[in-house]
Amino acid sequence: MNETDAFFTQTVVGPPFSISLGRPLTTELARAQGLTVDLETGQSRVTAAWHDWLVLSHAMDAPGWPRRIPGALRRRLERHALWLAVFGLVNFVGAVILVAMRQ
Repeated sequence: MNETDAFFTQTVVGPPFSISLGRPLTTELARAQGLTVDLETGQSRVTAAWHDWLVLSHAMDAPGWPRRIPGALRRRLERHALWLAVFGLVNFVGAVILVAMRQ
């Protein structure tokens, strides 16, 4: 997700720290969010609300290094995603028609 995607998402959905998966955070749930540490293994992980915030804020990006640009294949697939979806839908409808005609 680049800065343009993050800005668009925040303008449509709202800031990531105010909602989690479309549900408003209650004060009790907000207090329970944060870093969880497994005391037996020592592994730590960020809870869901903070994970969204980290992804959108780029807090974990290395300072001084630009973000990597997606590869050529991903850019091409994203650019033609609508046509690929239409092609897949037409193939699906065609397969349903062929199966219906066979029975």
